[in-house]
Amino acid sequence: MADAGTGTKIDEALTRRVANLARLELTDEEVKIFTQQIAGILKYVDQLQELDVSQVEPLTHPMAHPSESPTSLREDEVVVFESVAAMLLDGESHEGGYQRGYKVPQII
Repeated sequence: MADAGTGTKIDEALTRRVANLARLELTDEEVKIFTQQIAGILKYVDQLQELDVSQVEPLTHPMAHPSESPTSLREDEVVVFESVAAMLLDGESHEGGYQRGYKVPQII
């Protein structure tokens, strides 16, 4: 049995129950390993919760300070079109009419 530091005892029975709920089949050795790892992770989370972050400014991007954002942010601009056709024709890369919409690069 491992103490997660949260007052919750992480034991093999709990690990097996969570694995069952997740539909995972674990060997006895995996249960022992994961029990220790889960307890270690929860103990680390407890350490993080003890930190005083009241003076830390939230980030808008994980890679930079808000004043050094790697992406250029712009103000939202409301554009009103007379028709759907006019809206589609305004796009830089459109294809066809209403049925086709905007053409975007394939991502998969």
